[in-house]
Amino acid sequence: KNAKEDKRIPSKSEQKSKDFAELNFAQTPMVAAMATLSNLEAEVLKHESDALGYLSQEVGASELKFDNVFAMYRADSRVVAAGTKYTAELFMAASSSTLKPTIQVDGRSLTVDESGRGKLEFTATGGAYNAEGNANKTWTGKITIKNKGKDTTFTVKGEYVVAKPVIQIQSASVSALYKNCGNELNVQVPALGSTYQPSFRASGADIITGSKKGLVTVVPNSPNVKLSVFSAGNLIGDQDFKVRLIPKPEIIALAGGKPVDTKQGMNAPGPRSIQMQAKSDESFKTFLPNDARYKITEWNAILVRGKRPVRTKNFSSESGDFNDFNSQAQPGDRIVIEVKSVKRMNFRNVIEDVNVGTPIINVPLN
Repeated sequence: KNAKEDKRIPSKSEQKSKDFAELNFAQTPMVAAMATLSNLEAEVLKHESDALGYLSQEVGASELKFDNVFAMYRADSRVVAAGTKYTAELFMAASSSTLKPTIQVDGRSLTVDESGRGKLEFTATGGAYNAEGNANKTWTGKITIKNKGKDTTFTVKGEYVVAKPVIQIQSASVSALYKNCGNELNVQVPALGSTYQPSFRASGADIITGSKKGLVTVVPNSPNVKLSVFSAGNLIGDQDFKVRLIPKPEIIALAGGKPVDTKQGMNAPGPRSIQMQAKSDESFKTFLPNDARYKITEWNAILVRGKRPVRTKNFSSESGDFNDFNSQAQPGDRIVIEVKSVKRMNFRNVIEDVNVGTPIINVPLN
């Protein structure tokens, strides 16, 4: 550089008018001139080294050097049954500490550590299971490095098998659910262990999630229900159920705490009072006691002589007083009881109508 181009010299200095030779060597002893040349040479070499380093980073080294060497193995499976063979391949692998590859799997970029390796981790999804309950899956990885100044991409494909987890359902009645009832299920997937984070969806039913992990109440509203089980948002599997109709309750008339014998009848003038009950099917009551609560809310009784009604009484509770009948009843008469309305309280404590038709009970008076 001449003096005008050298920023180290003040603009008002007398040296500013000198050229390169005069500035560095005019009236300079040989030893001082040699020192100046040596300093200039060092600066040139430094700039050259910086330029080569920059270009090496931009275009890549001319030769790949793998300085991280390690042993690896690849096994067909980490899980084997007793009596079967375990097979694996052992080999040496290497990576370069100077390369910074980019790694993608199915379009998703992975974080690359200092050794140049990326860790692939994802939640396996099911679907399309074969007869053995397995689903074959694949993934495609791409590793890109700088090689001789150009991007070079290596492709690797991986295969894995997703085993269908076993869904265990515990219930009072697993084979079928009852329509419009709170069927409580305990749904567990043992293979997931502590990672099990259940959620549920259903077609043909409403669902109510329980307070404990895996508990769910299914309320069917159609003949068939499909319950879909998820964990952490991933579908685990489906379970199909058939839906039963609620069995009709048995209508019973009680006199003195005992069922009235409609075949043998009662001695005239008949009972002083009658208690009407709607008795739930025992099996249904065992499975779903909170849905098996019945009550007769409307019924009437007729004192009949021959074909002619003598007296009629209407009742809006399950107990009925028959003193009026006692004063008029004669041997050969009969009491005809007709049930008009039956209600059921479900698991939500909501009262609903029960279609039992119009049950009729005949009580002969002897």
